[in-house]
Amino acid sequence: MSAHEPEPARPGLRGRLPHRRQLPLLAWMVVFWCGLWGSVSPLVVVGGVVVALALVAVFPMPTLPPAPRPSLVGSARLVGFVLVDLVRSSLQVAWFAVRPGPVPPSAIVAAPLRSRSDAMIAATAELLSLVPGTLVVDVDVPSGTLYLHALVTGDPARVGQDVREHALRLEERVLAALAPGSLAGGVQVADDVREARR
Repeated sequence: MSAHEPEPARPGLRGRLPHRRQLPLLAWMVVFWCGLWGSVSPLVVVGGVVVALALVAVFPMPTLPPAPRPSLVGSARLVGFVLVDLVRSSLQVAWFAVRPGPVPPSAIVAAPLRSRSDAMIAATAELLSLVPGTLVVDVDVPSGTLYLHALVTGDPARVGQDVREHALRLEERVLAALAPGSLAGGVQVADDVREARR
């Protein structure tokens, strides 16, 4: 470095302090620290705060934009949809298990989703796998496609269309609950629902 080149600016104390969006993470780290020690004494709490601040300073994490607030109405509709689907599918699979005759065939169906958000795809996949008769066997995140193993319970010619429509209906309710407004006007969800819509 020559004598005429200015020295690079060093981050001040303000630049090293955690962002306010990281405060929930810091609080969780302190709770976890207290759990490890099995005590909430002032000394343990202060030690947890010091350790949490040190970890954030040594291992800085990117500050994410604020996530959308979940919708209470959308969450209630999602829970109702999943419960009805769970009861219906459980009874259907139980009937196939005790009825005389061969086991119904199964199929692997590719179900493309609207969202490209990892969180929304994961939530939809988990709820689909929770319902008896369907199981997510693979996920193609870049294209937002779930590959589902499903029992053929109706017309074999329509099983692909039925599974894809069911996956899309569930995804709509997941988005309405966890990312309300993300499908307003028919636009697709951005790669991350916390970012601006396309």
